[in-house]
Amino acid sequence: MQRNLQLALSSLCLMCLLVSGCSSIPTSRPLSPSVKIESVKPVKLGLTSQTLAFSLNISNPNDYDLPLQSLTFIATIDDTEIARGMSTERVRIPANDEATLNVTVSTSINRLLGRLLQSATSDKSNIGYDIKGFVKLSNWPARIPFNVDGSVDNPALQ
Repeated sequence: MQRNLQLALSSLCLMCLLVSGCSSIPTSRPLSPSVKIESVKPVKLGLTSQTLAFSLNISNPNDYDLPLQSLTFIATIDDTEIARGMSTERVRIPANDEATLNVTVSTSINRLLGRLLQSATSDKSNIGYDIKGFVKLSNWPARIPFNVDGSVDNPALQ
């Protein structure tokens, strides 16, 4: 009798743990987070390449936390790729809130400077940028895409 009671209590505890674990799994595809660049700082500058530290602000539009497992992105200026970045820093982005993620990016100095000089010497009033990427959550099987684009005033025309 006591063995059956222990088995029943153990089964009940196991079921409670399973149910509470499942509550952290979203039942529908999470909405894409929005990503903004807070800052860019040089980490290592070389003659042919450089390493930059991007500080990204990630906003969660969902009604539940997003446990970020990894983030990858490609940055372009006027449709030319200038950098690729990846982070495997695990960050929990609270529901309807935001968090900061630091990403190290390597880029070719020739590509970056060439693109910036070409854009700055053009007669276009704005320089377009685009950051496309994916976030991988620890509680969702598929990568979730994000895309941030915009433009900045051409400093050569000011």
